[in-house]
Amino acid sequence: MGWPPAREGPNSLARYAGSRARGEPPVPDVFAGRFELIDPVGSGGTGTVWRAWDRRLQRLCAAKVLRQRHAGALLRFVREQGLRLEHPNVLSPYSWAAEDDQALLAMDLVGGGSLSNLVADFGALPERYAAELLAQVLTALEQVHAAGVVHRDVKPANLLLETTGTALPVLRLSDFGIALSLGEPRLTQQGAVVGTPGYVAPEVLAGDPPAVAQDLYAAGVTGWQLLTGEEPPATGLLPSRPAGSAGSVVWDVIEGLVRAEPAERVESASAALSALAPALVDPVQIPAYTADGELIEVFDQLPALRPAYQALAAPPQPEPQPVKHPPPVVHPKPVVPTTALAKRGPVRRRVVLAGAGLAGLAAAGVVAVLLLNGPDTGGGSPSPPGSSPTSTPPTTPETIPTGPVTPAPNPQVKLGGVCGWQEAGGIETTADGTRVECRRQGSSYRWIKAG
Repeated sequence: MGWPPAREGPNSLARYAGSRARGEPPVPDVFAGRFELIDPVGSGGTGTVWRAWDRRLQRLCAAKVLRQRHAGALLRFVREQGLRLEHPNVLSPYSWAAEDDQALLAMDLVGGGSLSNLVADFGALPERYAAELLAQVLTALEQVHAAGVVHRDVKPANLLLETTGTALPVLRLSDFGIALSLGEPRLTQQGAVVGTPGYVAPEVLAGDPPAVAQDLYAAGVTGWQLLTGEEPPATGLLPSRPAGSAGSVVWDVIEGLVRAEPAERVESASAALSALAPALVDPVQIPAYTADGELIEVFDQLPALRPAYQALAAPPQPEPQPVKHPPPVVHPKPVVPTTALAKRGPVRRRVVLAGAGLAGLAAAGVVAVLLLNGPDTGGGSPSPPGSSPTSTPPTTPETIPTGPVTPAPNPQVKLGGVCGWQEAGGIETTADGTRVECRRQGSSYRWIKAG
């Protein structure tokens, strides 16, 4: 989706047209004096989701701008902004704002796409990997249901992924636009079906009121899709579990979630998690691979951030600490009897020459320390009377073999991000200090963690 911005007032359109004529990116709107709308990253039936800069919290966020077309949309907005669940697997709003005839919801920015993208990219996932994702879906629903809320639109497209590359995936349940607190009035007409075909439980089609069991059914369909890599049928029941899945705990749980009769399903997300527990005992094999041997990665799906925001969004770098050097060790001069010196004249010369060599090395060490510490601007103590500065002959720098060279951090490079074919084999460092290498992944090139 492109520009113009969602706020289509005359000023926004004029800025957009002028920027296009000059070949420049449009100047982002500032919503309610707090949220700078940078670029749109998604669109739905009730509004547009923008990548935005939160001036108050000084961080990037996702800003959902509501299209206020009817009172029902506004009431859904009020319900969604009122849901504040703080959990790693739930993506709920942390703030909201209103300006003129529009409203905005602010939430964490999640850049790894969705489970729908993941299945489209890699197809059927390994059973243990899929079990981990299903467990996170159930954990999110456990929190939502404990708050007395039914989501009503659980599906892979609403299950967003953090950008984790080849590491363990992290999933967030999002989009509470049609969620309903149990006991609240419904906003749809009697007989209207709310949800997405293929993920709607059979009883919803029959007109039953919202219930927890319907979210559990959708979670089971999602688990089925993770294991098969296929879209569920829009109507009717799912195909039977595949042959050879007997004894699979994951398939047993999915089968218990998608039973046609709600009374026969697993009674709660907590009960489903308990049933799934034996499949979660062994750790997930990371990195994970598909049955065809393809490496599974959660890439950054967001477009490149504008340069003006890259420095703001980069994590703070630790301040450099001064290098501490141990105090010099002064060795007392040995007392040599004069009779011994008289008898060992030639040896004395060798000792003196060796001492001069050590003094030269010590002087070179002092010069190195001064070069490392930089010029002394603190007004150090003057030299004692009678002393003279020591002159050291210039030396040629020596090349010392070291380990792999780590380039300076490049905020434009992200783990799992896209790189060009001409950069293949190149090494870069991300803003958080991770060394990455540009490698071919399927039909594209990506920044992969360097070995």
